Amino acid sequence: MTKEAHPAHPEVPISKAIRAGDFVFTSAYGPWTFDPRKVTFDKDGRILSDGTDNKNVSFDEQVHRTFGFVKDALAAARCTLDDVVDCQVWLADARDFVRFNEIYRSYFTKDPPVRSVFPIGFMFDVKIEIKVIAYKPLPKD
Repeated sequence: MTKEAHPAHPEVPISKAIRAGDFVFTSAYGPWTFDPRKVTFDKDGRILSDGTDNKNVSFDEQVHRTFGFVKDALAAARCTLDDVVDCQVWLADARDFVRFNEIYRSYFTKDPPVRSVFPIGFMFDVKIEIKVIAYKPLPKD
């Protein structure tokens, strides 16, 4: 099995996507990148700012931006959302679940992948993160 890495952003030591044989695994993506060295916290460890000035971006816009990063990561490995077989989603606020499903349907209109959704706190000031696994067989030589 071959392994092919597609490097990500210089601020964090991760790959955008890794192809392992016929499968492609993406990193988790939120609606923007950030530099972890610029995150500021209060005395209790809660995030005050992630250093991006994106605090007032709407949930809908955050979902669309996040899918943009996921699509870019998949494209780096020669895949699309049509190749996704598993989708993992984290929401900062479980009350956004219904709205998320409405938007999600527009990205997976036929044969949607299996999916898990979890409520969670993030390392930066966002409302959503997504990571996927895609299946796209490599061409036979």
